[in-house]
Amino acid sequence: MFVKSLDLPGRTLEGYLFPDTYRFVPNSQPRRVLAAMVRHHRQVWEELRGANPTGANYLRTKVKLDEASIVTLASIVEKETGQPQERPRIAQVFINRLIKPNFKPKLLQTDPTITYGCTVAPIFLGTTSPACKKWDGRIHRIQLEDTENPYNTYTHEGLPPGPIANPGRAALLAVLRHDGSNYLYFVSKNDGTHHFSATVGEHEAAVVKYQRDGKAMP
Repeated sequence: MFVKSLDLPGRTLEGYLFPDTYRFVPNSQPRRVLAAMVRHHRQVWEELRGANPTGANYLRTKVKLDEASIVTLASIVEKETGQPQERPRIAQVFINRLIKPNFKPKLLQTDPTITYGCTVAPIFLGTTSPACKKWDGRIHRIQLEDTENPYNTYTHEGLPPGPIANPGRAALLAVLRHDGSNYLYFVSKNDGTHHFSATVGEHEAAVVKYQRDGKAMP
């Protein structure tokens, strides 16, 4: 199997096709192109890990994340925001959810994992949950409550089974250099940025302000 020949941990190349500009001769064999992208991912990762030993050690010893899990977390950060300054904070939110003893259940509750589980994962899993069969391009309650989607971080604790995107340098670095804040929640401000909160009460107030036009929670 091609994935195993590259010594990758999952069933697909997801997470390890480093996004960058490449130069290939016309009609290059797909295997050579893919292998080069995976090789570039490894080169960048080794560079970042070597330059950030404290962060790498913390993730390994305190958060209990191996390299594959770090790539998975970085892929979520990649999908959650396009704002460079927010990435270390968003990484910290998910790390806090994983390690804070008073945060239970340890649900990351990140929408992009549902989307991946309904649109991409069925291709290599060979099965689609009933809720995902009703996918219309938007997340509805039936997808939020779906326990048969293994990538649904609203119903399954911890990280999803594997990466949901191919994280670039900034997302990988954000996980290594998470910002140390105590936030546990964030909500879109509908301008490309997010509001971060440390408590449920603060978060619900932010949801009312930014997502419900000032209307109280039901």
